[in-house]
Amino acid sequence: MIINLLLSLVPICISTVLATLTSGGTLFGILDYISFIGVLLLFSVAIFISGYGKTFCRIFSTRKKFKTLDLQELQKTDLALEFGSKILFYTAVLIPILTLIYTLANYYKTPETLQHMGPNCAVLILSILYLSLFEMIIVTLKAKVRKSVILYMADETEKTASTAQKSSNIKMILGVILFLAVCILYGWISGIYAWGKGPLVSLIFDIPFMVIMIIYVLPLVAISENFGLLFRSIKTIFTGQKITVSQKNLYLNAVKTTVTLNWYGAFSGAACGWIGMLNNLEDASALPANLAVSLIPFFYATCLNLFLLLVEIRITKAVE
Repeated sequence: MIINLLLSLVPICISTVLATLTSGGTLFGILDYISFIGVLLLFSVAIFISGYGKTFCRIFSTRKKFKTLDLQELQKTDLALEFGSKILFYTAVLIPILTLIYTLANYYKTPETLQHMGPNCAVLILSILYLSLFEMIIVTLKAKVRKSVILYMADETEKTASTAQKSSNIKMILGVILFLAVCILYGWISGIYAWGKGPLVSLIFDIPFMVIMIIYVLPLVAISENFGLLFRSIKTIFTGQKITVSQKNLYLNAVKTTVTLNWYGAFSGAACGWIGMLNNLEDASALPANLAVSLIPFFYATCLNLFLLLVEIRITKAVE
C-alpha cells in the first residue's frame, strides 16, 4: 500500500502544477503551509479519536504485508478509509469556513482587508483544493482495498456466460454514436443561434485541460489496479456477454472509482484556476473569460461520467 500511496502522489503533483501554470497562476499561490498542515493535523487527530487510526495506518504497509491480510482485516481497512474520507471532508471545510467568517466580519473595517479580499478568498478555496487532492489518494487506495475484498469473496466456480447478443451490440454502438452526434450538434447550433458568439465546440475544446484530466485520473485508476477492469467493463457493454456477480462487483468498483476521480480531478483543476484569478484581480475585465475556462474541466467530467453511468447501468443488466 505504501508504494501505491507514493505513486499516487506523482500524477497528482504533475497535474496540479500543470493546471496552475495553464490557468496563469503560480506555484506559490497553491502553497499555503498553514492550511496544509492544519488540515493534516485536524485529520490525524480526528481519525485516531475515532478509533480507526491504527487500521487507517495500514495504507503505509508494504505490498507483502498487505497480501497477508484476511477478509476481516481488509473490510476494516476499507471501513477506515471510508470514515477517513468523511473526516477529511469536515476537517478541510472547517478552515475555509473560519477564513470566510473572519473575512466577511472585517470587510469594511480597514482598507487593507478590502485589498486582500481576493487572496483571502483564494486561501478559502485552497483548503478545498487540498481536500480534493487528498480525497483522490484515499479513493485510489480504497479502490484497491475493495478489489481485494471482492476477489477474496469471489466464488472460484463462477463461470462467465459468453453468449453474445449481436442485436444489443448494434443498438449500443448506434446509441453512443447518436448521443455524441446530438451533443456536437447542440453545441454548434446553440453557439451560433442562441448566443451569437460562435460555435460552443471551439470554446470547450481545450487540449491542456484534456491532458490534465487524463493525467489526474488514468494513472490513479492504474495505481489502484483497476485499469484493466475499467476497459473490460466498457468492452462488456459492446460484446453483450453475461457476467458473474463477482465480475459485476469488480467492474462497478472500477467504474465508480473513475467517476469519483473525474469529479475530484475536475474540481482540482478548476480550483487551481480560481486561486490564480483571485490572486490577480487587478484586471477585472479578464475575470469572466478566466472563469469560463476554469469551468471546462467540469464539462469534461460530466460528459465522461454520463458515459460511465450508462456503462454502470449496462453492467448491472448484464447479470440479470
